[in-house]
Amino acid sequence: MQVYDLPVVFFDLDDSLINKDANSLWIKWRFKHERWALVEALQALASLYRAYKKGKVTHGRLSGYYRTRTRGMSLEQYQRKVAHFFAERGNFHIYPQAASLLFAYQRQGSDIVMITGSDDVIAQAYGKALGIRHVISNRLNVEQGEITGLQHPMCYGEGKVQLAGEYLRQRGLTFADAAFYTDSHSDAPLLEQVAQPVVLNPNSALRQMALQRQWPCLDWREQ
Repeated sequence: MQVYDLPVVFFDLDDSLINKDANSLWIKWRFKHERWALVEALQALASLYRAYKKGKVTHGRLSGYYRTRTRGMSLEQYQRKVAHFFAERGNFHIYPQAASLLFAYQRQGSDIVMITGSDDVIAQAYGKALGIRHVISNRLNVEQGEITGLQHPMCYGEGKVQLAGEYLRQRGLTFADAAFYTDSHSDAPLLEQVAQPVVLNPNSALRQMALQRQWPCLDWREQ
């Protein structure tokens, strides 16, 4: 695997550093422990997931999903459930190749940043397991300890570009100083901004885009 000599390297999480979608893993885990969570699963599978893959997620739709996902839970309760989820299911889906690539970038001194549509509680759990200190994610909006949705901007599509740009500016850098690894065409806006886009375990739409633009492509699913 080639390592690019750049100060900052962004990585997507779902189907990139892990071999599943973290939301899908969570839903299956919840359903195993709490059968009523089937309502949450149906909402996600029928609406959010399809919209996400088509690049049509709105802030209102995603906030609504998180209100359903965390209904009846305080932030502290959600954090405890995520810890149990990660120990029982989440940590078993990290690609072995991810550790090698991340170590290579750490060794050369690049700042590694996870940038993901997962919420900050889930994202931090994966970041800790992968040794990634900098995590950009969807941030839960919390009022008096209760989760009410997501903060603006959401970490998706153009929102990822905005949040990544803020991270770089705080360090006196620009997109010319960054690489980005992702599996999804919904991340095309950020791929088009960075100096080195890398397509990782791509869906069909992103694979076609990568071929047209001659972007490097890695597929760990074939190994």
